[in-house]
Amino acid sequence: MIKTTQEIEQYLYPLSKMLNLENEPKWVILRFMINISLSLEKEFKDIDVPNYDGKEYRLVQITGEGKESEDYTKLFWDMIEVFDNITITSKKKLEENLQRHIVRGYLILKTSLKSDSNIFEFIGQDF
Repeated sequence: MIKTTQEIEQYLYPLSKMLNLENEPKWVILRFMINISLSLEKEFKDIDVPNYDGKEYRLVQITGEGKESEDYTKLFWDMIEVFDNITITSKKKLEENLQRHIVRGYLILKTSLKSDSNIFEFIGQDF
């Protein structure tokens, strides 16, 4: 299981509005957070989350595990191994790292954007 915090859950809708994706499922926004985390080499090494008190998601929701052409599990697995320079040895470790990158993506977005920010300008500047 991949867990979130209440803070992250509360941020999903405002972020989906910024992206014009209000009608999309939450996992789309969580994937966006993971991809933001894996795209920026900002320092956020020690992510301390005292309580994952939000929701729980399965790999099938976050990576599409088992959904044939929509299964991005191996892609996320490989990206995290390269980005973090680690070897992931189990699905449990993959889930823990996806969880960490969701938090990291959230922190990057939360500290980089204001409620009236243009997220597309942010993406254009940092990518």
